[in-house]
Amino acid sequence: MKNYQGVVEMDAVLNVVWEFVQDPDAIGRCMPDVIQYQVLDDHHVHAKVRVGVGPVRAVFDMETGIEALDEPYQARLNAQGGGMGSGFQLQSTMHLTEDGGVVSLNWVADVGVSGPLATLGGRLLDNQVKKITAQVFENIRQGVADQLAK
Repeated sequence: MKNYQGVVEMDAVLNVVWEFVQDPDAIGRCMPDVIQYQVLDDHHVHAKVRVGVGPVRAVFDMETGIEALDEPYQARLNAQGGGMGSGFQLQSTMHLTEDGGVVSLNWVADVGVSGPLATLGGRLLDNQVKKITAQVFENIRQGVADQLAK
């Protein structure tokens, strides 16, 4: 598994962001290249997403779970899925902090890839996985902004 991390900042109220990251419907909308998604319950989403790395393109079935952790404003996001003989697993934690009206979503993600996608290896795979992982959290930032604009 490779480790990725980042921070996404947004002009928002901490409780609004906290509710957003715990909402499986909101998380379903935040998945990059989502074709369709279905909320299964208060913590789980099933989705079909387009995945492409180099010449390998596939539609993955994906299961995502969201759970609040014991620490205030911390949550875990786990996703796993696969398609066309390839698979992936993502284990991520998010921690929200607020300072002067700016909410920071600090995230750490461990991502593993198997099958034909993994055989691409090297920089190509690493750069694409990093980009897709970071896009999830950027989409959360944009989703919160869109919600506040309504």
